[in-house]
Amino acid sequence: MSFVRSFLPVFLLASFVFGLDSPVPFVKKSVTGSSGLSGWYSSPARVGEPAFGFSYWNVPEVYDRWAMSAAGEWGSGHYRVAFFYSYSEMDSLFREHYGELDGAYGLGPAVFGAGYGTLLDLVSREASWVRHRIKAGAGLRWGNVYGSIWTMGFTDETWTGMGGLLWKPTEVFSLSVESDGKSLAVGHDFYFRFGSLSSFYSFPQFSVGVELVLNLKFLEWGGTHGFGNGNLGWNGLWLRKKLYFQKYDGDSQNRKY
Repeated sequence: MSFVRSFLPVFLLASFVFGLDSPVPFVKKSVTGSSGLSGWYSSPARVGEPAFGFSYWNVPEVYDRWAMSAAGEWGSGHYRVAFFYSYSEMDSLFREHYGELDGAYGLGPAVFGAGYGTLLDLVSREASWVRHRIKAGAGLRWGNVYGSIWTMGFTDETWTGMGGLLWKPTEVFSLSVESDGKSLAVGHDFYFRFGSLSSFYSFPQFSVGVELVLNLKFLEWGGTHGFGNGNLGWNGLWLRKKLYFQKYDGDSQNRKY
């Protein structure tokens, strides 16, 4: 027991991570949902579920390609304010910093949101440049179905539009479908008493991934493995800490997506 007590703080610090969405574009996941911490691909139109988290991602085949992130949010079913920060390295020279701030407003079964991000790329002793990124989206809940559309992009390039549907017919299963106009992604979640198992598959731009989550009431631990999207395989380790329990879905059944 003394070993466990001495090891646990180190393990917690080393694993301070969050998943839900990846912090960098080289990791693609299914991200359709009405709530959850912000990430690279996520819609800003989400209801507030106060929490914070951290994550670590790497590409095993490339020793020096990795990323870590931090995120947090405050709010309720009526509003949401969220932040997201990521840092990544590739090779011995390239460094990338990205920060984003999101806001959303809920109106009955609908929610609207927008976000702004700044990307700083650095090539050691060579150059640096800054880019600006915008997000906007809307979501609508209808019974057991949640639909959302959102767009994102840098101000100096063509924006990407995305849309998704999430269907949760029971408390133990959900199915999601989303597309960016170039590829279609299908994901599913199985929910258990102490966690969940998720997977997704996208085509024709091929990606596949699986995620295992351990739910300890206020604390969620998770691990992800996937490959595709024009990249080598990736691994992710994450943690999310809920600040307090709050379930919101706009109906009397009080189901949480």
